[in-house]
Amino acid sequence: MPGLVLVALAVVLGLVLVQRVATTYRDGLDVAAESAALAADGTAPIVAITDELVDFAAVAERGIEDTRVLLATTQTSLEDLGTAATDDLAATTEGLGGLADRVAGVIESIERFVPGDRDSAAEDLRTIADGLEPVPDELRSLGVQLHETADQLGDLDPTLVDVAATVAALGDGLEELAPSVSELAVTAQRVAERVDDARDRVDVDIWLARLVVVLIGAVLAIGLLLASAAPERGRALRADGVEPAVDVHDLAGRGREEVRQQRDA
Repeated sequence: MPGLVLVALAVVLGLVLVQRVATTYRDGLDVAAESAALAADGTAPIVAITDELVDFAAVAERGIEDTRVLLATTQTSLEDLGTAATDDLAATTEGLGGLADRVAGVIESIERFVPGDRDSAAEDLRTIADGLEPVPDELRSLGVQLHETADQLGDLDPTLVDVAATVAALGDGLEELAPSVSELAVTAQRVAERVDDARDRVDVDIWLARLVVVLIGAVLAIGLLLASAAPERGRALRADGVEPAVDVHDLAGRGREEVRQQRDA
């Protein structure tokens, strides 16, 4: 009887342990399910942002290259304008001023021989010549400024090259990262599905564990009952006048007697 009590106590403790383990298992599955759902929801925006950054890097790289081409074209145009303003336009303006002054002198010489009081065209030409006199220096100054601006634009090109290289490296890194981020989203979805499957099976697993505990207890109880019933059955047979076919004590005695005979021989 004490053995049966111990078996019953062990079964009860086993069932309690199974219940506690089941509770902990359910809580763990709930946490895993929430974490997987959070990961799946969180990776979707990351995937979208990564794709957008990859597209932005490609657009930015093309935009920087177009800007470099535009700056190179603008630099060439400014250099040409500066050269034209410094050399051609300034010289042409000086020539026009001198020509206007000489033409004015010729006209004055002619007007001396023409009687009458009339407006002199020579004065207008000299006014034009006086107005053109500072223009060549201004054109040369403008040409110098245009050359300086062209040089500044040329200095920007190495910076744009570095920026383009950085943007290209960023785009390449994002392209390499995009599959990993997408795989992370797929993995999170798979984990969520597996957790859901485990949550569906947990009740069956718990009942199976309980059944195993009860079966083990039943086997132990039956074994104890059979073990305790064997002596009682032997005594009952002797009480009924039935002797066993082989007496264990007789067999042991005969064995000892044979051993003594062999020693004496």
